[in-house]
Amino acid sequence: MKIRVLLLSVFILVVSSMAALAQTSTIRGILLDGLNSKPLTNVIVSLKGSSYQGTTNGDGEYEIKNVPYGSYIFEHSATGFNQEDGNNAVIVVASPITTIPSKSLAHSPIDSDEQASIPTVSIEQIDASESSGDNISGVLGASRDPFFAATTFTFSNARFRPRGYNNENLTLLNGIPMEDQINSRGLFGTWGGLNDIVRSRENSFGLNASNYTYGSLDGSASIDAKASRQRRQFQVSYAKSNRTYDNRLMATLGTGLMKGGWSFSSSISRRWADESYVKGTYYDGWSWYMSLEKRFSTNHSLSLTQVGANTENGSIGPAVQEIYDLVGDNYYNPNWGYQNGKVRNANVASRQEPLTVLTHEWKLSDRSELETSVGYQYGLNSRTALDWFNSPDPRADFYRRLPSFIEDPIKRAEAEELWRTDEAYRQINWDALYNTNTNPSSFATIENVGGIAGNTVSGQRSAYIVTDRTIENQRFVINIVNNTTVNDHLVLTTGFNHSSQESEYYLRVNDLLGGDFYVDINQFAEQDYPENEDALQNNLLNPNNVVRVGDKYGYDYKANINKNAAWIQTQFKFNKVDFFLATNLSSTNFYRTGEFQNGIFSTNSYGKSSENKFINYSFKGGLTYKLDGRNYFFVNGLTETRAPLFENTYISPRTRDTKINNVQNEEIYSFEGGYVLRAPKVKIRATAYFTQINNGSRVVNFYHEDFRTFVNYAFTNIDRRHTGIEIGADITLGQGWTATGALALGQHYYTSRMLGNVTKDNSAETLTEDEVIYSKNFYVAGGPQTALTAGLSYRSKKFWSVYLNANYYDRIYYDFNPARRTSEGVAPLNDDSQQWDQIIDQKKAPGQFTLDAFGSKSWKLNSYIKTLKNPTFLVINAGLTNILNNQDLVVNGFEQLRFDFAEKNPEKFAARQVYGFGTTFFASVTLRFN
Repeated sequence: MKIRVLLLSVFILVVSSMAALAQTSTIRGILLDGLNSKPLTNVIVSLKGSSYQGTTNGDGEYEIKNVPYGSYIFEHSATGFNQEDGNNAVIVVASPITTIPSKSLAHSPIDSDEQASIPTVSIEQIDASESSGDNISGVLGASRDPFFAATTFTFSNARFRPRGYNNENLTLLNGIPMEDQINSRGLFGTWGGLNDIVRSRENSFGLNASNYTYGSLDGSASIDAKASRQRRQFQVSYAKSNRTYDNRLMATLGTGLMKGGWSFSSSISRRWADESYVKGTYYDGWSWYMSLEKRFSTNHSLSLTQVGANTENGSIGPAVQEIYDLVGDNYYNPNWGYQNGKVRNANVASRQEPLTVLTHEWKLSDRSELETSVGYQYGLNSRTALDWFNSPDPRADFYRRLPSFIEDPIKRAEAEELWRTDEAYRQINWDALYNTNTNPSSFATIENVGGIAGNTVSGQRSAYIVTDRTIENQRFVINIVNNTTVNDHLVLTTGFNHSSQESEYYLRVNDLLGGDFYVDINQFAEQDYPENEDALQNNLLNPNNVVRVGDKYGYDYKANINKNAAWIQTQFKFNKVDFFLATNLSSTNFYRTGEFQNGIFSTNSYGKSSENKFINYSFKGGLTYKLDGRNYFFVNGLTETRAPLFENTYISPRTRDTKINNVQNEEIYSFEGGYVLRAPKVKIRATAYFTQINNGSRVVNFYHEDFRTFVNYAFTNIDRRHTGIEIGADITLGQGWTATGALALGQHYYTSRMLGNVTKDNSAETLTEDEVIYSKNFYVAGGPQTALTAGLSYRSKKFWSVYLNANYYDRIYYDFNPARRTSEGVAPLNDDSQQWDQIIDQKKAPGQFTLDAFGSKSWKLNSYIKTLKNPTFLVINAGLTNILNNQDLVVNGFEQLRFDFAEKNPEKFAARQVYGFGTTFFASVTLRFN
């Protein structure tokens, strides 16, 4: 297989170097500062979607040679200036020399990418009337998408998932796909807090063609963080908020392209909060970025970039509605409690995974460019939790502590009163855990430690500890992309990607809570196998292991994933029609490596498992009909297979390498079509989509009330359908006023009856096999399926602006418990009974309305301080989210997997949910020296 992949990659690189003869032109022009008419130097001027570019000299002059005849979208890298002054202007090349009139660029009035504070993003004004009547520019690469712009920040407050997908948007950083191969989640936390360096990006929406990757179901984004792409500046900013963090300090430096072809850029930020919006939570994060680039000639450049974010935060825990009602607060957090009178969170998430990327850009010719990126990422991702041995459950919201579980009415009333009035009662009792561990009765002597006869350890044996659930990741990626403009009708893009990932999962002692040690024993096996000494051991290689802070215990295994992919894409551009065709071929293999030998599964827990190998294909294409320079109609389609994920293949990778039955590829079919209006004052995009995903699988673990043991529940035959419409509009009303709006109306649901297989977690016993789950027509959970926003903004010529957005979210479905939707779950109830309906019906949160506002103001300080030589700006941004303080918006809801099979009471283990924040603010002040 490796030989075939190698031959295919060589073929791609050979094909990508083709360049057909065509009539060419030299484009010349000048860029000036609009305030003082001084030349703008070292500004990259390029033609969108191609490799043609030039750089302005000391007189602001630029030259782009050997450009084939046709229509192009003009772009410049003069950050800090209004992009609509230059970008998106259409250039028609039809003569040997094409002279562009001098462009005087106005300075940008605001920092419109201040992601944490902008509820609405304005759309650049694109005057399509400039295009030639003979050759109409392609719409999909010529303008920003109004739906994307209107929803990127606004809908995120409700955890909206575009088209109901889960992790289907692929993001690249300097050519490196930022995707976790274990679960396909995006690694966006890698650059968290570094707003200043992620501004240079290109987006591809839906199934559209892309110039940098094959793409995915919901499009892709490419962030260019190389030093030469960053603005020339020194910028410092401070932000104040009451959201996840309270404070943020950030400093960014960019030299731009200097003499000798060098450029350097760096940024550092600190975000922190002693207590965030929800009590018991906190945040502490440092982020950094450095990039050094050298241009050796007009044809070669080499850049080295590192980006990282070390964060630690106390987390919010979901709770049942009964507790929210008793406490009288939808922001009750069960994860914390008092220790010596101070707040301590038991669920602390930490992340340290820096990424280093080396990128080489090679201009093979005036019509062909090759980019090669090599990336390496290493670090830890962990989350703490309470762990205990043969002791009562210490969690504050354990279901046996809820008043609804207490049968005695007097004791129930007492418990209700305590929940209402005693904050310490409804939180974790840290002092009690310490007292248990330090009590003389906890003194113990452990014999034969490490399997060594006579090796004894004595001391305070902790019954309760804080554990670190740790994932140690290593990722290595090579990505090669070539873009060749064959002629004025054909653009050829080819690529090859190799990624390998090793993720090690283990438990690690974080805090012994006053004790001297903890013993690595499987307490559940102790109940099931009282006569089998080996079965008690989590690791037969180190039996009776005594662990202390920092030691591994419980489980330790590695997930190894390797993937190779090669793709080719052709884009054809004609007078009235544009179309593209693309294909992708990939191979995926993964396996499990056990570092512990589990006492119950001694034969299939330690060492390397057999490999899982999959060959996958994908085909997609699309057509755009250009009625004129303003009205476009498009249709795109895709069919592909996709390898299953590691996390949905192994039944219980913590303990063994057993896989689910019938591991197979997913099959995906997707179509989209719509209409785009790109007029001088009106931008509209309306899209209808249909996606069918078949043969999915999922594995979950939980305590099964009927079987009275922890079980592994594997679901197969999962088919999903995602249909809906997206409408986005941006309308210039005149006199500085703009109206925006977006509507996402989806229908995302399951189209099959899943099959469930239940096995005991502490044995190989199968409890149920291919049990039919009545999941057909249940809705896919994850954000609102109906989302609407309408906004109004005013942008003054005196460099201030205000925005107001009204938003509505509805059809927010809870993730359902499949075990309830079985014959066992409803037997022997009648299907017309109220109890039947309560068990079967899927829970839905009520629709909610929110209101957001944002304002900004900027000053050019040179007008007030004449001694300033370089352009200097002061920018203030301020925003209010959820002004009406709506605290009833459910952003995450799910049914517990435990179910009362005896009494058939669905409320015994009621659904849990998390509510979105009420009114929050964000304000920042930025000082920028250009």
